[in-house]
Amino acid sequence: MDRTKGILKDLNSAQGIHQTLVVGRDGFVIENVGDMDAESVGAVISTAIGAVEAMGRDCSQGGLFEVMAEYNEGVIIAAPVGEDAVLGVVADSSANLGGIRHAVKKNLRELQRTL
Repeated sequence: MDRTKGILKDLNSAQGIHQTLVVGRDGFVIENVGDMDAESVGAVISTAIGAVEAMGRDCSQGGLFEVMAEYNEGVIIAAPVGEDAVLGVVADSSANLGGIRHAVKKNLRELQRTL
């Protein structure tokens, strides 16, 4: 898990990001970096990704790459890491969304190898 933690630390070091985590599909936190309640965030992210994947299947859209939810105070990005886990990134409104999305895409394969 040291490599997983390192990847999350790298992601978490970007401006505006204050939580990165990998959770199992069951909602239990595998690894996390940040200042939030990882257990609560992880449970919600795993539930949300399941619902969004079901929506995509029902609409014949293929596999899910990522989901992004924008709020008044920031953004949450969630992306499947293989079949068994989900990456979550929580950022405030000062974050560079393009940069975060690029970093998520760049690190997904490496995260999958580490799990």
